[in-house]
Amino acid sequence: MTSEKVQSNDFSGDKASFVDLLMANYYRIHAFVLSMVPNDTDADDIMQETAMLMWKNFDQFQAGTNFVAWAVTIAKFQVMKYHKQIRRSRLVLSEKTYDLLIEDNKGLESGIQDRFRALRKCIQSLPRKDQNFIELRYSRGATAKSVAQTIGASVGAVYRYGARLNDLLLRCIRQKLAVDEA
Repeated sequence: MTSEKVQSNDFSGDKASFVDLLMANYYRIHAFVLSMVPNDTDADDIMQETAMLMWKNFDQFQAGTNFVAWAVTIAKFQVMKYHKQIRRSRLVLSEKTYDLLIEDNKGLESGIQDRFRALRKCIQSLPRKDQNFIELRYSRGATAKSVAQTIGASVGAVYRYGARLNDLLLRCIRQKLAVDEA
């Protein structure tokens, strides 16, 4: 199963598949919403509404098609609804400007995909110890304090270790993207 497409032809109301797809693609969808809404808090609210709509309508998702495209379409309508609501209360972008922003953001998806691919490759190139730390701290969402207790280190050491890995991964991603562009 890829993160964008599901090869199965029948979900049979499988909400676990929805959760897997949403979690694998959340940042891509959220990046689209953030690019269309000037306020982070409003973008988070729109993303929450979008996720609820996707959950309710997951039975309409066509297996084997692009989940991100389906999700972004739903998000686009939520963003349009948001702009319509705020248009009543204050000056906002014109419809034409809004359409231009949507058109301009079509290339955003491929850029995000490239960055995620580079990140995955960079994480895979790390020593197992570093991969385990990333899994514990970021994938599982453990607090620095709980990670410190788990690995027998201070909270400060966990923050320093995480910062070092972040810097290392950022350099690796930039290098991989630069090589791909060349």
